[in-house]
Amino acid sequence: MDALTPELLKLLQSVLEDAWDSLRPSEKARTTKTEVAVRILQVAARGERDLDRLRIEAVSGVVTSTL
Repeated sequence: MDALTPELLKLLQSVLEDAWDSLRPSEKARTTKTEVAVRILQVAARGERDLDRLRIEAVSGVVTSTL
């Protein structure tokens, strides 16, 4: 993972807030914001910087199907 520069930290914080805000109350009840943040950090540690991919990974396993 790149050094945690202020720019990278701001990017990851933005992804966390967007991911958390996208969850429904029932989905938030099944996880914590900390767990979502950990998933973001794990994916970012592998070098991912695409905002959409980071958000998708952040909520994977939490989001329920709308079908």
